[in-house]
Amino acid sequence: MIGWMLHNDQENPLYRNFDYLLEILKEHEVTLSLGNGLRAGAVHDATDRGQIQELIINAELADRAQAAGVQTIVEGPGHIPIDEIEANVLVMKRMTSERPFYMLGPLVTDIAPGYDHIVAAVGASLSSAYGADFICYVTPAEHLALPNVEDVKEGVITARIAAHIGDMIKNKDRDSDLAMGRARRDMQWNSQFQLALDPEAARKVRASRSPHDSKVCTMCGDYCAMKIIKENIDLAR
Repeated sequence: MIGWMLHNDQENPLYRNFDYLLEILKEHEVTLSLGNGLRAGAVHDATDRGQIQELIINAELADRAQAAGVQTIVEGPGHIPIDEIEANVLVMKRMTSERPFYMLGPLVTDIAPGYDHIVAAVGASLSSAYGADFICYVTPAEHLALPNVEDVKEGVITARIAAHIGDMIKNKDRDSDLAMGRARRDMQWNSQFQLALDPEAARKVRASRSPHDSKVCTMCGDYCAMKIIKENIDLAR
């Protein structure tokens, strides 16, 4: 878009004709996602003037969209060091009157290609906890290649974990974690699998190295603390 604007020496046509665009979106009941082309593509550039100036403009466009009867989502940065995430979420939500906020990741370091789904999960967990409403799934292939089916699966599951971690704080949603803690205490393996975000993966790991005693895992075996406690303490009391 910038290349087109420079080549033609003209304003962004979507911005210039924004009110007409809103008419089309309203007619077809489309929710507008206000993107941020000036977001940081590396943690070194996070929270710079270009990003904040674009946020100001997007906040103004969100107001115009609301006045025209079009729902909006405001997109946030993609690469942010961990100590700037809270400030980004707070500024974004405050400037846009608490509109739904979409955090693109964020990736909190740039030196882990092949593991960017994990890097993004760290940023997404914090973003969600601080108030982001929507996070972006990232695959292990990010910055390297188009993702295949396995990359997509890995990315989606990792994003689900990140969203849950954030919801534990933002929504105080910890019931499933409490249930998992009790299932582990009681060594109820089927309950643990049912509560797991990826039951198939949990079952696969368990089946690949099952211990001789079906009640314990292979980490501690006969010296399992939970097993010893159950043998010596009446937990029901």
